[in-house]
Amino acid sequence: MQAYDLIAIDIDGTLLNSQNTVSDSIIPLLRAVEAQGTGITLISGRPALTVGPLIQELGLHLPYVSSGGAQITDATTGKHIASFALQRAEVQALAELGRAVHGGLIAMETRTLYYEGSLEKLKLVHDANDISMGSLETIKTRIIQVDDVVLASPTPLKFTISDMPAILAKVEDQVKTSGLAVYSTYSSPVYLEFTSASTNKGHALQLLAEHLGITLARTLVIGDSPNDLSMFSVAGTAIAMGNAMPQIKSAAHLIAPSNDEDGVAWVLREIVLQRGE
Repeated sequence: MQAYDLIAIDIDGTLLNSQNTVSDSIIPLLRAVEAQGTGITLISGRPALTVGPLIQELGLHLPYVSSGGAQITDATTGKHIASFALQRAEVQALAELGRAVHGGLIAMETRTLYYEGSLEKLKLVHDANDISMGSLETIKTRIIQVDDVVLASPTPLKFTISDMPAILAKVEDQVKTSGLAVYSTYSSPVYLEFTSASTNKGHALQLLAEHLGITLARTLVIGDSPNDLSMFSVAGTAIAMGNAMPQIKSAAHLIAPSNDEDGVAWVLREIVLQRGE
């Protein structure tokens, strides 16, 4: 009996290194893990537009999670197994808080990001969302700059305010005292993200496990950021990357090498394949 039925891997800061590329060692290890009967998927804050192509390039077939847990998509058919959107009133309130601090505002839909804010920050958003697959074509996110992000996308899957950490901390406090029914987390120190109240990576992992007919005790997750903590709390085994913040490492069962040291490859080789023998 193999140790795990499902491995769920975060993308940014985990599968991708600091150059937004995937290690050449990953694909052979993915095939070896699948050969022993263990399923593999990706679970990301990115939109399905970029997660789907990455799934295909890696040769994975299980449903995948995007938009911070707000969407689960069948990798074969492209149909959404589950989808949870924010309400317009929530998005309007979040946008007003973001505008008050002159933050960059990002509304995420399945195939598009709508951005309201300065051109300088827009370039940073573009650079952060592209994925380089080495000799393969770069996977790019479709980002559209708009004057009013709420009019462009009134009910997005995820809403993000981008700014300096100290400013975002104040915005987060305002959201908590406002009574807004949203879930808030960080994908990086400069990205404060919001999804509908019960929607996060942990909730999506639970739904995915039910869909696949497996128990959470036999799942292993790998991540590096605060938005991974919700899946750390429900998975059978949680592994933090060496580049993760201290609070993420303290919530994990094990700590892998960093994303620039092939940490995911280390987990697949030393943990998953060893236990599957």
